[in-house]
Amino acid sequence: MAVNVYARTPRRNWSREETMMAFALYITLEPRECDDKGLDVQRLAFFLHRTPSSVALKIWNIAAYDANRKARGRVGMKHGSKLDAQVWQWYEEAPDAFMEECLDLLQNALWEANRSNFTPEPLATDRHSSLETASSILSTRIPEGKERTALTLQRVNQSYFRNSLMQNYMHTCCMTGIRIPALLIASHIKPWKASTPAEKTAASNGLLLNAFHDRAFDQGFISIDDDYRIMVNHDKVKHSEVNDKWIYEFEGRAITLPAVGCPSHEFIEYHHKHVFLADAA
Repeated sequence: MAVNVYARTPRRNWSREETMMAFALYITLEPRECDDKGLDVQRLAFFLHRTPSSVALKIWNIAAYDANRKARGRVGMKHGSKLDAQVWQWYEEAPDAFMEECLDLLQNALWEANRSNFTPEPLATDRHSSLETASSILSTRIPEGKERTALTLQRVNQSYFRNSLMQNYMHTCCMTGIRIPALLIASHIKPWKASTPAEKTAASNGLLLNAFHDRAFDQGFISIDDDYRIMVNHDKVKHSEVNDKWIYEFEGRAITLPAVGCPSHEFIEYHHKHVFLADAA
């Protein structure tokens, strides 16, 4: 008969550090990996001496305060911890610095769980993300130091940004309706390099596009106006049978808007001035 290692875990309040670990896990994982069958949820539960279900509940209490993903009108549990909301305030005040601290705590927890012979519950081993788990993101094989920290932060931020857009746009290209995840790109309206840490992960700074139109948007061949309609740069895109089919056919069409985080007019204006009207790369 199997022994439930979580059965005698006493109920206790979550600490600031524990909440930060759960926050980092939420930011890193795909939404479908955040339940009690998720491999890294179980790893963190093992380290914290909590049940996987309690860690999953903590993650979704934190998620209730995520302005990038939450459904309109959704609130956290009435008896949830104040830390569930406060962790987002700390993140907004210093996104990169706070996330670095959270990731360091999470990385230590996951590594310690593995060193302590963590064994996942049945059905958890095949539930890890088809793309990458938190463990794989945090164990990137590059030298220690600032380079590793910067790359890890970038990968985590990009993962969170993509997950947010995939959920908000219902896994569908907002321009064509394509629903093939491998062909969908989380496109920044205001380019990544020009964005502040907060802007890099803001859902309102993103469009979910197929790979072809993502490239066209990134190069300024297309843009969107304040009414969320497709614009084509006539100086950069010459008319031809193929160009008309793949680009001009969409001119004037409204994109499909997301459930949360509609494109910000501020970011649209930046793209129009600095990318759409700029010289082609």
